[in-house]
Amino acid sequence: MSAEDQNSGGVETTGRRRRILIPAGIIVGLVLLIFGISYLVYASHHVSTDDAQIEGDVTTVAPRVKGQITAVYVHENQLVHKGDLLLTIDPRDFVAAVAQAQAALEQARGAAQAAAIGVPMQSALTIAQTSQAQAGVAQSQSAAVGASAKIGTAQAAVLSADAGVGVAKAQLDSANAALTKAANDRDRAKTLIAAGAISHQQFDATEAAYQSAVAAQQSASISVTAAQAGVVQAQSNLEQAQAGASAAGAQISASQAQLAQALTGNDQNRIKSAQALTGSAQQSAAQAALDIAKLQLSYTRVIAPIDGIVSKKSVNVGDNVAVAQPVMAIAAQTHLWVTANLKETQLERVRVGDPVAISVDAYPHIKFTGTVTSIAAATGATFALIPPDNATGNFTKVVQRVPVRIMIDPASDPNHLLRQGLSTEVAIDTSSQR
Repeated sequence: MSAEDQNSGGVETTGRRRRILIPAGIIVGLVLLIFGISYLVYASHHVSTDDAQIEGDVTTVAPRVKGQITAVYVHENQLVHKGDLLLTIDPRDFVAAVAQAQAALEQARGAAQAAAIGVPMQSALTIAQTSQAQAGVAQSQSAAVGASAKIGTAQAAVLSADAGVGVAKAQLDSANAALTKAANDRDRAKTLIAAGAISHQQFDATEAAYQSAVAAQQSASISVTAAQAGVVQAQSNLEQAQAGASAAGAQISASQAQLAQALTGNDQNRIKSAQALTGSAQQSAAQAALDIAKLQLSYTRVIAPIDGIVSKKSVNVGDNVAVAQPVMAIAAQTHLWVTANLKETQLERVRVGDPVAISVDAYPHIKFTGTVTSIAAATGATFALIPPDNATGNFTKVVQRVPVRIMIDPASDPNHLLRQGLSTEVAIDTSSQR
């Protein structure tokens, strides 16, 4: 074959290649253009990141009382529901404490009832004693008034008796004088009748007058004696009246003392009332102690606080546990969320309520959905254990990440496949903000 023929064949081959490659290139270019435009349209309406993971509530289970574990009813990775019994602690000490608190309550209740009954009883006793003492004071005062009146009467009687003694003595003196005259007249009559100077009739008259004077003198003497006895009696009566007045005064003092003592019953009333209040307070304290003992007894049954899966179980039968000692954790399977750490340059169009498409590495063929519920108030570096210090002079600008919480739609995970801590990729649809 000549060189000319070879050149002609090479040109034809090159022409065919060009006719194939040019349309193919145009097609590839169109495909790339279409996909590029689609990507640009998608990227203009979505914010995505693979720096995200699933999170949820993890509740640490710890006993509220100390003791020895008597039974464990769950195992690792077991699904439990709120209220399920997880384990029990030996309750015997707490049962005894409840019984002791119950006995203390009964004792306090009895004391409170006795104190409450004592209040009206003491009040009634105080009223009765006060009334009796007041009556005694009135009676003693009345007796004192009567004794004072008797003293006056006795003093008048003494004065009257003294006056009677004077009258009787005067009468005796008069009788003595009359007797002396009658004796003298009789003596003269005896002389005259012996001399025959007077008659026997005249002598008899003189004798009769003498005998009459003797009788009068004796009567006057008796009157003086009687008057003097009356004075003694009157003075005795006066002394008795004075003694009665003194006794009445003493009785008044005694009655007033009884009244004062009865009035102290008001203080007893207040004391009884205070004792009743104290008894009521002690009863309330005993009731509170019983409630606490029952509450402590209930804590020997440790129950699940939430629905979830048991994790990190670290307790077995026979172990002794302390208060607040973690024995297991329960990881919730519902109400899960994704924490997506977006670059600060991606936040401009992200809003609460934006829909989110979620891809999980563990389930690449299942698409989950969610909704933006909140945007953190600070970047992740702000809460770091050792936050970066840009005041050293060696500043290098680093794009910061801001945590965004995305609540997972429960309807997109009906079989509860998702687990806390799984890595995810999220794409936030921001088209509603345009």
